[in-house]
Amino acid sequence: MKNYLVKSLFEVQDPDWKVHDRSHEKDLFANYMAMHEVSTASFQRFLGGEWELKFITGQVGQINKAFEQTFWAIHDLWHSEPCNILYTDPDTMAIKPVECWGQYPEFRMFNYTDPRSFDRPNPYRRQFANFFNAGVRYFPATMNPITWGTGYQMAKIWDASTYDTEQIILNSMLWDQGVIVEQMLEPDMAWQLFHPNIDLMNQWNGCSIDQAKILHLHSSRGAVDRLGFMTNLANQLGLSIPNSTTPK
Repeated sequence: MKNYLVKSLFEVQDPDWKVHDRSHEKDLFANYMAMHEVSTASFQRFLGGEWELKFITGQVGQINKAFEQTFWAIHDLWHSEPCNILYTDPDTMAIKPVECWGQYPEFRMFNYTDPRSFDRPNPYRRQFANFFNAGVRYFPATMNPITWGTGYQMAKIWDASTYDTEQIILNSMLWDQGVIVEQMLEPDMAWQLFHPNIDLMNQWNGCSIDQAKILHLHSSRGAVDRLGFMTNLANQLGLSIPNSTTPK
């Protein structure tokens, strides 16, 4: 059975990303591409098993189109052949060996996002006491096709008014499987790093960064400093990066 690591990155024309206006960030796409290169190199080092990389890229007008096209690309890949798919954002880094293929029978995300719950008005009328981050997600061949049906129906009417739509859809898929948070929560697989205070982040994640296998750096809150962090960490890990990753 094929295993795929899927990564995506689109050049977004509109600097209004709904969560933040990014017009003040110069060379945004170039910096994201540099993060993608570091991220990919980290998974080439630490992601175990036999797998193939699929990179989804292009140009879109608005950020939600990037999320929407990524959703459908993964959907279509999963339905094209029996396969397992791990998706990771460009601002993620594998820093220890990661084993996922065949480890989880259902669709997975692994850790909370910030904020941890979601109750904003939305056209899907969905609220979540436990709102998980979509930066690392796993679609096994064994997941119930009904789970894809949930996402399919919601994604057909993608709400482009908010940055949250992707995570609303994916959290609906996650929790509609009938799982509980104790089954799903594995913070070491998606250790959230959105604040420079590591002690605070250790407490927030519920485990030490020393236990983390994959870091997620929340680059929507600023790309340059996240790229700098990733570049320094890549150097410490001795990763081979094909292109220069100096922030622009």
